[in-house]
Amino acid sequence: MLQSFLLSLASGIVLFIVYMYHRANLSEGSANYRYYNEAVKGMSRWLEQTVDLSQTHFQPCKNCGYEIALVHDNSYCIRSDLFKMLHPEVIIQDQMVLRDYGGQDLARKIIQQNMYDALPSFVQTRQIEIGYHQTPLETSIVYPYAKNYFRTHTFGKQAGCILQKYFHVPGQEEIALKSNQSTHFHNYIDNLKLENKSSECIKDASYEKPTFRMWLKEECENFFEIINTQQYKDKLENEGIQYIYKTNRHLGNGILLLDYQNEKIIRSWYKDSIACGRNQSQVIIQEYLKNPYLFKGHKMEFRSYFQIASTNPPILYGYKKALIKQCALKFDLLDFTKEAHVCNTAVTKTHKQQSGQEQDDDLYIDWNLEELQDILIQQGKIKSKNWLKEELYPQIMRKITHLFFSVEKYLLKDSRVGEFFGVDFILDDDLNLWIFECNRNPNFLAVTEGRKEKFGKLIPDMLEIQMQLVRSRYKRIRDFMNNKLLPAIKSRQFQQQQDKFKEEFLQLMKDRFEPEYQISKSNLAELAYIGEGQFNGYIKKQCLESSRVLKK
Repeated sequence: MLQSFLLSLASGIVLFIVYMYHRANLSEGSANYRYYNEAVKGMSRWLEQTVDLSQTHFQPCKNCGYEIALVHDNSYCIRSDLFKMLHPEVIIQDQMVLRDYGGQDLARKIIQQNMYDALPSFVQTRQIEIGYHQTPLETSIVYPYAKNYFRTHTFGKQAGCILQKYFHVPGQEEIALKSNQSTHFHNYIDNLKLENKSSECIKDASYEKPTFRMWLKEECENFFEIINTQQYKDKLENEGIQYIYKTNRHLGNGILLLDYQNEKIIRSWYKDSIACGRNQSQVIIQEYLKNPYLFKGHKMEFRSYFQIASTNPPILYGYKKALIKQCALKFDLLDFTKEAHVCNTAVTKTHKQQSGQEQDDDLYIDWNLEELQDILIQQGKIKSKNWLKEELYPQIMRKITHLFFSVEKYLLKDSRVGEFFGVDFILDDDLNLWIFECNRNPNFLAVTEGRKEKFGKLIPDMLEIQMQLVRSRYKRIRDFMNNKLLPAIKSRQFQQQQDKFKEEFLQLMKDRFEPEYQISKSNLAELAYIGEGQFNGYIKKQCLESSRVLKK
């Protein structure tokens, strides 16, 4: 017993001496501290030279609608990266996430249960004057509700540090705004057609129904030509809804079903096509999916999640669990009530409250996709118990990958950013998949216990991917500093070798998972695409744009 105690005491003394030695050598004012500081400043300068802060992503934004209340500190990134270099445990052992949104935010509650909340006292649920809170130096993931962080805080200085992930991609509105998404889809499909891709390839790449972009004069006029025909009028009367009008708003807002009344409204906005080309409202009118798959007579949508883990190189993950949503009223093309056609949770929740069904959970579905597969087998629509694995998941992966390809060039290319999206899919009666809309920074509404359970797994899985990329980058950068930068600084060779060091550093900044920092086997995210054409087998080589480089 005494021998064991003495060994433990001796071990503790040795660890204390080592700690005090490192503290003395790395304390502020010591020579080693100055060397680290010079190295971090050099790397920050190299990154600053690679990012064009004049891009629209970074234009100053006042009264954005939601401004994150964090102090403006031009030395923050230098201090944060230096702190992490001197204290490896805050990255290697900890998982420090900054989430600004408070109140009933389920994402933040899950973060607090599974990792570290970087600013537990930071609760911002409305617009507030900037500069109230200081971002902790230990923060590894900045996951704010506000998407305007880089418009109010300087990228690389006040936000977006070397050893951080900022969980919004500048340029993500190109995916999330319906008008932008539709434009990029048109251009993407046009490019595939110019390259003479097969009809099968075009079908695989198509994720939205035929659409009119109403700010374009020709497409606007084409739409009015159609609805002015007797054939259209007969279809509307006998078959029901033919088109749906969509704005860039979410939560079921900004959607009009083209019934007789809404048609009159749209005609007045465009003066029966005379205002086509002059009315520049960014709205689309889309062919309505008239044969959705129905459950007990109700239209269904399901939300599938995907993550742009990085844009340098592009790394894309799909998530194997989905949230199934059911419209509040039974589907009928001749019923023009929104609740029969728009299955958004917010719309359904409002309908429940207005109809006095607050305690009735029948309108919410907590199935997994496996249960949907079982129902389809019972209904005789499919036969294989591998349908989910062999048919639906590959469809999901193809659609989100093509969606990403269509907008990739508009996104900031940088390893310090990532983004999480919720894509609302509709399955038609032939079991083909269509994207209804794509939501950036999706809400996590805890309307049922089943949804809470799903999100309790989803959010940690999502953040684990980001954290493992940060840890992998930390390993590469720290080894680079210790083996090359610090010796060069100490020997006063740093300035002469800067160009070589810069090139190597920028290559090390590119995201990839190091062997010791892979995502866990229990993580339900599945790799869909990683840069330079590595696909996981869901897209055929002959169905890709020729500009995409493929590697085996």
